[in-house]
Amino acid sequence: MKIWIILAALLFSATAASAHEWYGKRRDPIFNMTTCCGGTDCAPLPAHAISITPDGQLRVTLSVEEARAINPIRRYGFDRIIEYDRIQISEDGQPHICLMAHDLEGDPREGYYCVFLPPTG
Repeated sequence: MKIWIILAALLFSATAASAHEWYGKRRDPIFNMTTCCGGTDCAPLPAHAISITPDGQLRVTLSVEEARAINPIRRYGFDRIIEYDRIQISEDGQPHICLMAHDLEGDPREGYYCVFLPPTG
């Protein structure tokens, strides 16, 4: 029984590592300043966090706890309109976001490095 637990743990850690590997190979298509992930600032988005505004814009809203689950050193929640030009196709078919630790005043990236969404059919 112990061997199955060990194998499951190894499989999970390999899957988690490979997820961050694809984040780290990508850059924001508009700003292209840094890679999307530094190792601990990207994760899948909860489905309820994504909405479309009445005027057709994509909005992502996260509580401070949800934002910290994505980037553990983030101090604030996240509530932003995401520019469609900055959205990339997710490699696993799930929505993901890479959050900055801080919303830096004057930084045009607006508190996030990258957003990934599943392709639409």
